[in-house]
Amino acid sequence: MKKSKPKKEDIVVFAFKKGSQTRIEDTDNSSYRFVDSSIEKMMAGYNVVSDKICLSGSRFDLINYISSLIDVYVKIYDVHIDKVEDFDPIDFDPDIDDTVVYEM
Repeated sequence: MKKSKPKKEDIVVFAFKKGSQTRIEDTDNSSYRFVDSSIEKMMAGYNVVSDKICLSGSRFDLINYISSLIDVYVKIYDVHIDKVEDFDPIDFDPDIDDTVVYEM
């Protein structure tokens, strides 16, 4: 299949279907609590409460915001991240069913 050249868009919106990103059943892990707390503090700073949120901005600003969350988390929990040489993001895609089917 021939790949076409990507279209240049002014804005790209990614919306998650409710429940589509559930990768852990237990929301009591430290990274989940940390991100939840960060978003909660952001909303409290503007005196708002909501179960639905949207983060929007330039790619540069969103990357800086998300990477700063990671940096702070790494420092708080003294996390050491090793580079994975043969990382394949497909391995972590919940939409890909990697069930092996054997035919007889």
